[in-house]
Amino acid sequence: MTMSTKDFYLTILYGSETGTAQDTAEGIWKSAKRFGLKCSVMAMDDYNIENLISERLIVFVVATTGQGEVPTNMRKFWRMLLRKSLPNYILGGLTFAVLGLGDSSYDKYNYAARKLQKRILQLGGTELIPLGLADDQDALGIDETIDPWTKDLWSKISIEFDLLLKRNSNNDSELIERFDVSILRNVGDNEIQETLKFPRDIYREELEINDQLKVAKLIDNSRITSEDHFQDVRLIKLGVQNVDYEPGDVIYIRPKNSPEQVKDFFNILTEHEIPLYPDTILKINEKEIILPHVLKKPITLEQLAEQYWDLSYKPRRSTMKILASISDNNIEREKFIEFTTTEGQEDLYNYINRPRRNILELLHDFPHTTKKLNEKILFELMMPIKPRAFSIASSNKYSPNEVHLLVAIVEYKTIIVKPRIGLCSNWLKSLEINDEILFTIQKGTFRFDYTKPMILIGPGTGLAAFRSMLLERAALKHDLHDTVLFFGCRNKEKDFHCRKNLENLVKENNLKLFCAFSRDQTNKIYVQNIIHQQQELCWDLLTKGGKIYLSGSSKNMPKAVKEEFIEIAKTFGNLDDNNAVEFVKKLEATGRYQTETWS
Repeated sequence: MTMSTKDFYLTILYGSETGTAQDTAEGIWKSAKRFGLKCSVMAMDDYNIENLISERLIVFVVATTGQGEVPTNMRKFWRMLLRKSLPNYILGGLTFAVLGLGDSSYDKYNYAARKLQKRILQLGGTELIPLGLADDQDALGIDETIDPWTKDLWSKISIEFDLLLKRNSNNDSELIERFDVSILRNVGDNEIQETLKFPRDIYREELEINDQLKVAKLIDNSRITSEDHFQDVRLIKLGVQNVDYEPGDVIYIRPKNSPEQVKDFFNILTEHEIPLYPDTILKINEKEIILPHVLKKPITLEQLAEQYWDLSYKPRRSTMKILASISDNNIEREKFIEFTTTEGQEDLYNYINRPRRNILELLHDFPHTTKKLNEKILFELMMPIKPRAFSIASSNKYSPNEVHLLVAIVEYKTIIVKPRIGLCSNWLKSLEINDEILFTIQKGTFRFDYTKPMILIGPGTGLAAFRSMLLERAALKHDLHDTVLFFGCRNKEKDFHCRKNLENLVKENNLKLFCAFSRDQTNKIYVQNIIHQQQELCWDLLTKGGKIYLSGSSKNMPKAVKEEFIEIAKTFGNLDDNNAVEFVKKLEATGRYQTETWS
């Protein structure tokens, strides 16, 4: 007998450092609602793990952080799963599916999802469909994997649980709302305006419930590259009392949109059939998805536009589906529908991904549909601003009560006339002395071992974590004769970051510093070329138990550096090709070759 969808319950759990896995999990929840399924979605650490043994089906959506670590909001859940006392059959009644979200430019691509899948299988779980591995490097980003994987998920659920999953024909165009949103105050309602108080920073109230959240004041915001250099790189210094961190730790900051973007956003909204204004007050209530703390009290549209919604995010296929569902303009609606089809993916890539078109630009391009937006649709269309991570570039012992950031301001051109800019880096650039920043600090990927020689490779802003560690050792009067730093930049006189610090460390603490200035001569020289020149020194440090630490862009440098160490193993270790590769792999597996990269 076919089971009724009313008798079936689906649990969706996510682990996400920046929110992408949460967005994806909520997208699966919306699909489930269209089938009439009862379901819940939450972070793994918010889930009562004691219920795991009684669940029939769980869908896991997992992002990977750093060197394969699980995200912060699934660490407690993961530790529970790793208990050695758990019987191998304890999850024998559980059917599960795992979707991983990652970036194949990283060595530990989708490692957290792979680990989770393997562990649940070890505990007796039954996999419903093969592990999904979404890759941000794909032409369509993670959507290229998510869409077919989700389609396969519903097909298998229907078969394995004998469920008739049939969408109501009207549901495909019906908006599935996560929250119950209503307008509490209309323009001109002064009485309500006077009784409600709105904090300047909507996240400040989280200070009362989150002891990890701290407040800092900006004490310095200096450009450290020459004015004629193509890129603005800044050493940003934050003052904060009683801050506690170690070298290798990472600071998470949630930026704000620029005044120009906010103004543009409201220029769009005020042209609607029912205009929405900055001082419109909204009240948001929970449905089946847990409401973020910041939305639990009345909030203005201006605060949402400035601090909560990411006005720079690149629209996805799901964005097009929402806009197609509300459009009453035939031409625009047909284009949105085309963007959601398999045949339309190349056009979607050329329209969004290639030029890096953002949500505001999309709304401008489809004015008839944009006029249909209201407060409810905005909460489904817009994506929250995700916290941005930076390696801390200072030492708490060297500069007490300070946190330093080494930030490259992101600005580049595409086929769109207006330059593309990074949301967080440009917001940080705009800050003035005494401006406040809310932040959290978490452990990074590096595990520095001060008892062993160190080979540090940190071109560009990859220097940040190493500056932290080296200044810490300088503050403790440690000798650095067995520490080597390979730094790279374009020009010695234009972008030699923190030059005085490094030269002092050479002079006062015997640091061995080797620099690659790629554009100061006709032939380009990179850090891997300088490592090649110092092969014998690197091998000597490795034979003494030395460890390699690499930080920087994930594009070409990490691969080139790894190939250089393979060559070193072949030359000085007398190893053939295969054994040299295995030698480096063993360094990685034992924590003697650590990387922290970003795309």
